[in-house]
Amino acid sequence: MLFKLPRYANHRGPRSDALFLSLAAVVGLLGALGVQLFFNLIDLANDFLVDRPMQLEWLSGGLFVVPLLTGGALALAAWIMRRFGDGYDGLNVPDVALAVSRRGGRIPWRASFAKSVASAITIGGGGSAGSEGPVAVLGSALGSAFAKPLRLRPERVRVLVGAGAAAGISATFGAPLAGSFFALEEILKSSSTTAFAPVVVASVVAYASSLALFKADVPFPEALTYGYQFYREVFLFFPLLGILAGLLGGWFIKLEDRVARARWRQRTPSPLLPWIGGIVVGLIVVSGRGYLTSRGHFTIDFEGLASLGWATLALLAVAKILATVLTLNVGGSGGVFAPALLAGAMLGTSLALGLQQLFPSLPLTPGTYALVGMGSLVAAATGAPITAILLVFEITDDHAMMLPLMLSVVVAITVRRIITSETLYSAWILRTGRAEEGRGSPTGEWMARP
Repeated sequence: MLFKLPRYANHRGPRSDALFLSLAAVVGLLGALGVQLFFNLIDLANDFLVDRPMQLEWLSGGLFVVPLLTGGALALAAWIMRRFGDGYDGLNVPDVALAVSRRGGRIPWRASFAKSVASAITIGGGGSAGSEGPVAVLGSALGSAFAKPLRLRPERVRVLVGAGAAAGISATFGAPLAGSFFALEEILKSSSTTAFAPVVVASVVAYASSLALFKADVPFPEALTYGYQFYREVFLFFPLLGILAGLLGGWFIKLEDRVARARWRQRTPSPLLPWIGGIVVGLIVVSGRGYLTSRGHFTIDFEGLASLGWATLALLAVAKILATVLTLNVGGSGGVFAPALLAGAMLGTSLALGLQQLFPSLPLTPGTYALVGMGSLVAAATGAPITAILLVFEITDDHAMMLPLMLSVVVAITVRRIITSETLYSAWILRTGRAEEGRGSPTGEWMARP
């Protein structure tokens, strides 16, 4: 009788919906376990690919040591995806969204695990990539794998896939609200009541489990309540930040698309490409003096950014985007959400420091502009404004922050749409031909932009 209970979740009605919530809770717990495993893999990769080689006498002290190690990490990540990725070119967030809309939520487990390992190696080896994409894919794959033996209806499977993605984001960033709406906004493309409740349950369970079982090291353990001094800032300076974020987000999308299309034209890419690209990424990261990558848990040193000059921060924001585009197109794996957060923080801090030089009598707070810049650039680049707003809100726990944040996000998205109608996610779908999925191989066919 106990083994038949999950099948009752296939039925329609309040009782079966209540039972389905318990399945979503299990997916939330699995998502928290998956996130913990992923970060352990990052630590392991960093130990074997960077820390231990750096202790060797014949490798210590060289200018190109770190870039060479990054190149080796990206080469290894590229080999893993070629060998175990089952023909997938990445298996990322938009691919999971297509699995929900076109494949009934079926996600290949082997390819998703290969993605997780390759991403851990990329991040641990010094590449510029985010953890949100891999954990969303891993959580979605866990939800799909959990649903398969239960023989749930396709619509139920889709919801559990979204619940897994929400669990991954929630446990990674310590943001259950943002995790929930990320899944609804980017994976399920729906906020219906049938999807909302299970996704929220999974997100909350994942966050609570990660804290209770693993004492998770979330990126922002304490609320960051920087605030702002006068309301005129909301109408004068934060819209300007939105414009800059929209411009930078549009450039991010176009640069990534052009580099990716150039790579796709090479049907048989050179095996040296990950090495060469990784060395370039390593040089960029080394020149960033430790601000461009953390080789582990995502974090932002707001006070450290405020100690730099505005021009330096502007260059670092551009360098972060350039390093991310190169990392993801020469063989590395990972997400774009976290890099956009960091570049946005640099952009916002740069603007605040520049305004302080122009108006030295104004009591501007760089941390506030960093947080608003984070949300604005993420919203512009990924097309997920609600997720971006909620993530910053959960970081700050400051209702007053919502005024400048919402205004800047709207301006950023508007400016980005003037530059390009695509986002980082939709451009990938158009570029790989997944919009016409069902006609060809898992990697899709090349489709030129009209």
